[in-house]
Amino acid sequence: MNALVKKFLHVCITVPDLDQALKFYRDVLGFVSTFQTRTDKADGKLLGFQEEEIGLYAHHILTAGADHGQATEINLIEYTNPTTVAGDGPYEMMNHVGITRLVRDAFDKIQVYEGVEIVCEPKDIVIREPGKNFTMTWFSFKDPYGVFITITEPPKP
Repeated sequence: MNALVKKFLHVCITVPDLDQALKFYRDVLGFVSTFQTRTDKADGKLLGFQEEEIGLYAHHILTAGADHGQATEINLIEYTNPTTVAGDGPYEMMNHVGITRLVRDAFDKIQVYEGVEIVCEPKDIVIREPGKNFTMTWFSFKDPYGVFITITEPPKP
């Protein structure tokens, strides 16, 4: 059977302050911005709002140095009309709907960033598959907005 979806174009993360979010995603995690938009005329219905037109500020970012077809791509969005709703963080539990994994070796930078909560320090996880075993190092944290993210290194034999 042919796959209906070959690749996600990008994943959207809504943030209350895009300029502050860029300081973390770009300056700490190492993503690069490929384009940005600021508009009061975005298609509200297409984006899941009741309003015909909404306002937003967004940066499309991707992993630095990766081939565009292989890069992790994120669209950071701050809604300006209606404004982004923010609280103490969107996730109480890991099984809440949302983004839970992102690949990047960045624990030293992430742990000292103001507002980040380390949930689990780096640990080696042994993966056993038929005919091969490998180890991956993982850690989990909440970004400055409370979004739960797990980061892993590529497998080591």
